[in-house]
Amino acid sequence: MTSRTDLFSKNIFFNLWGLAILLILILIFQLVGYFISIYFLKFFYHISVNDVKSLMNHPDGSALGINIGRWSNFIQFAFYMGIPAVIFTFINGSKISDFTLFNNKPNRKKITLAIITGISALPVVNVITTLTQQFPWPTSLRYFAQKLEFSRNSIFENMLDMHHLNELLICIFILAFLPALLEEYVFRGLVLKIGLTQFSKAKRALFFQAFIFTILHLSLYEFLGIFMMGSALGIIAYRNNSLWYNTITHFTFNAVTVIIHFLLIIKFEKTGVMENPESFLNNFFVAIPASLIFGLSFYHLTKKDNE
Repeated sequence: MTSRTDLFSKNIFFNLWGLAILLILILIFQLVGYFISIYFLKFFYHISVNDVKSLMNHPDGSALGINIGRWSNFIQFAFYMGIPAVIFTFINGSKISDFTLFNNKPNRKKITLAIITGISALPVVNVITTLTQQFPWPTSLRYFAQKLEFSRNSIFENMLDMHHLNELLICIFILAFLPALLEEYVFRGLVLKIGLTQFSKAKRALFFQAFIFTILHLSLYEFLGIFMMGSALGIIAYRNNSLWYNTITHFTFNAVTVIIHFLLIIKFEKTGVMENPESFLNNFFVAIPASLIFGLSFYHLTKKDNE
């Protein structure tokens, strides 16, 4: 990846000012996507704007509320993450393939390692998040963090209320495939390469993109866990000079999260016992082996072929 930085350093917006432009575009299209989702869903479901807003922000668990939550998330995410990335790419006179390198044929062994890394990272990140929640935060900061987490969790739990296979596939597409594709393009395809052109050391660029990735997720309790994943995904992209494997890792991480929720809901319907996903992932017999597997798979995934 470092061998390609000369190409990007010559681009007029491919610097820290360009990053500011990209972030401003993300903010603008987040607002655009929000209003478009409201009015599209208003006409599609024949309900008022206020009803759409209410179900988006305060889901009631109804079938309508679940659908509003899923499709509003899809529309907003596609707008604020997808459109700014495409605009930024083309105003720099570049092609999408310049940043993804998807034209490089992926290695089957590394695809397997990427999948294993994504699966094993889930308990690791969950344990980090749980430990972060136990930290003695100042009262005002803890109140803010809990309020933010409650709002985020209620929205995501609403979208993850799945009872049929087609709902599982929809959620995997909206919450796993789309974020993996677009976020990897933005953060490891654009932001990381901006960092590589602006900083003398690759370590600083990797820290830089992970920090931006984490900040935009707007979660205090998940900050360290998201930062770890952002760093890991950045290293995978950097060491392999491609977005193939970090995108697969990201998709697997998100998809397994969705699948676990689905399986626990199905289990609840059969047994009447509802298990918390966090309790399952924090289990000693899950977290410890997962940590070891994550370390090994990540090492081999990021190891240079000639090492």
